[in-house]
Amino acid sequence: MQDPSVQMELFNLGIKMEQPASTAPEGLAKEKVVELVTQSNDYAFDLFKKEYLEVMTKDPMIMPVLISAIAHDWVFKNHGWTEDQFKAALFEHKIYEDPSVAQHMQKK
Repeated sequence: MQDPSVQMELFNLGIKMEQPASTAPEGLAKEKVVELVTQSNDYAFDLFKKEYLEVMTKDPMIMPVLISAIAHDWVFKNHGWTEDQFKAALFEHKIYEDPSVAQHMQKK
């Protein structure tokens, strides 16, 4: 389960399962969402590597859940967008289909 492409696919599947019913707020244009998802995932992956790497060896499926939760918490804490607002923007702008975002996530 250490294959990065498998982990990325699991992460993407987890995200797709959580599509909100609401629409993205006006202030979350695609460019802003790409910026926030990149920054929040940088933070989330760094924290995950420091605090949760041992847990992942016991339960590999925990990674996408923790990364998503940590990243959404970071967006709320630093920018005030709720999880539902941010998720709506992620889906509306198809952020995880953006090649630059996908490439950034693969590096993590």
